[in-house]
Amino acid sequence: MSTLRVSSRVMPAASLGNENPLPDLKSVGDAHADIVIDGETVTKEEARYMGWGRIRSILPYRIQDGYDRNREPRAFKTVELENEHLKAVFMPGLGGRLWSLYDKDRDRELLHANPVFQPANLALRNAWFSGGVEWNCGIIGHTPFTCDDVAAEELRLSDGTPVLRMFAYERVRHLFYRVEALLPDGSEELYVRVRIDNARMEDTAVYWWSNMAVNEGENIRVIVPAHKAFRYGYGGKLSKVPVPYMDAEADKLRGAAAKLAREQGGVLHWDVSHSTCLPQSMDFFFDLPKEARPFIAAVDETGYGICQTSTDELRGRKLFAWGMGEGGRHWQSFLSVPGSAYIELQSGLAHTQLEHLPMKAGGSISWLEAYGAVQADAGAVQGRSWDRAVEAVADALEKRSPADALRRLHARIREELDGKTGTVLHRSTGFARCEKALLGDAFSTAGLSLEALRAEDAERDWLDLAEKGVFPCPDPLNEPRSYQISPEWEAKLRRAASSASDHWYAHYQLGVMAHHRGDTETAEKEYALSLERTENPWALRCLALLHGKEAADLLLRAARMKPIRPLVIEAFEALLQASRYAELLSFHDSLPDALRTDGRVMTLYAAALLRSGHTDEAEKVLRGPIVLTDVREGNTLLTDLWFEAAALRRAGKADAESIAWAKEHVRPPKHLDFRMQ
Repeated sequence: MSTLRVSSRVMPAASLGNENPLPDLKSVGDAHADIVIDGETVTKEEARYMGWGRIRSILPYRIQDGYDRNREPRAFKTVELENEHLKAVFMPGLGGRLWSLYDKDRDRELLHANPVFQPANLALRNAWFSGGVEWNCGIIGHTPFTCDDVAAEELRLSDGTPVLRMFAYERVRHLFYRVEALLPDGSEELYVRVRIDNARMEDTAVYWWSNMAVNEGENIRVIVPAHKAFRYGYGGKLSKVPVPYMDAEADKLRGAAAKLAREQGGVLHWDVSHSTCLPQSMDFFFDLPKEARPFIAAVDETGYGICQTSTDELRGRKLFAWGMGEGGRHWQSFLSVPGSAYIELQSGLAHTQLEHLPMKAGGSISWLEAYGAVQADAGAVQGRSWDRAVEAVADALEKRSPADALRRLHARIREELDGKTGTVLHRSTGFARCEKALLGDAFSTAGLSLEALRAEDAERDWLDLAEKGVFPCPDPLNEPRSYQISPEWEAKLRRAASSASDHWYAHYQLGVMAHHRGDTETAEKEYALSLERTENPWALRCLALLHGKEAADLLLRAARMKPIRPLVIEAFEALLQASRYAELLSFHDSLPDALRTDGRVMTLYAAALLRSGHTDEAEKVLRGPIVLTDVREGNTLLTDLWFEAAALRRAGKADAESIAWAKEHVRPPKHLDFRMQ
């Protein structure tokens, strides 16, 4: 019998901490933003939307970088779907993540179910965690809701099958998206229906990828119905390569990397379908033929494993592997515990994750995904014939989940659920309520109820502005709770600031709005007006971003007024940029212990020590204990500092030649090494 119940799961968990109150005006970007496209292997038509629709900032969201690595037992709210064959566990407080999909018939977990909750700096809002299936909507990169609440409701199909609906309003693209999950009686697969709606009568961009983590191992083979893929490895071009066997760059292979390559006919190859053959972190976006049924599977030496499929709307399929380099291995244990290696199988609307796609005003798109176990012929899926391996999985999939049946179920779900609301199980942020209050009929909720959305402090400022025309004024040392950036909000706030709400906070918010859209002249005037009304650290910080020469002074002023981690870090960075090392060291000594022992603060402190001639002290800091909790994907700051120290020791200077020598001959401590290549 199919059931839905609200429960909880206890696991070791780091604290997510407070959100960063500073508006993102420094361009967070994404890991794929600067990828060069190989024009010789990728056609103009294939590259049509690659790079289109990128954003400069994650505003109006705030950055989530206040997490730590102190794991304590913590209970997380879960919603569980279960029938005779499967049990699915969802986390509505963590973006609706499908944390676990358990095969009861074989007593096996189908996903990589992370045993801990440990955020790291891998998303547009910074905080991200590994494991399960993540639902990514709106913007290239991990969803803004990956470490945030989504609304959850319980609904029922006409035959009584319980349905878990999770939904959120994505504020950058103005999209509502819903994820509707069900496990009908007797089903051997979990069905997930996704629908995305443009809430405004304006064209926008859309992006979707379902990211499924599965355990990695030498016996695991990834099977996809494709013979080519768009491949990207950190530091290279996006190029099209054959699969499953891709020529290795034999002249660049050394040591362990050479051992990972397989030889065929005297030519070295990487076997893309076995991730443990890959020497570094790589993305493979598979080029599925139009006639092929879309699916992606990871199966073991017995032919057993997980297979995800979908209706034809979701065509993209991807493999992400951390690679076998030391940095990639370190990242995996950094995100979990040692021995928790995983890969990601992903499904998206576009061919690659370099692409947003256009979405018309008031537009809508819907599809159905299915997740479950497959048992294919072991000899076929692990054999040398790629075509036979694909055929074996396709046959097992069709037996489990006929394509026609999937299409019929999709049509039924749309007919029975669209326009209906359910019983609230979990509440989410309420900025869609603010939009509705401001825009009225010009803002469509696509039939979703706003009753599951909160109206707390972060939303109330804007609800007051929309409904009463008045913008509240907090104490200048209180952290800003939220931001808005749309022209409609700016017009409303400007009217309020010209009358009853002519105060520091209104002008500060107007400055952020202008700054975000690139009108630096207006932004500077508004920040100045904010400071005239009341001295505050927030306008000082934003003004610093507009004044390169004065940035360090302004940021020091702000950080001394409000010595919180984000302001202290930016002040340190500005002092380093200005080569004002003595001031940085002096300011560091005045900070409370909690800040002086922060990993990011310690890293910047070590850089100042190094560049002011205190090499021994800098090395002592770098040797530890130092943990750069929010080290960014692809960032090499820690290893760069180690190589800089080695160059200074050997040559007394850290010029390009000395650092190149260090990179060639010096091995950094493992805890500093997060290199992706």
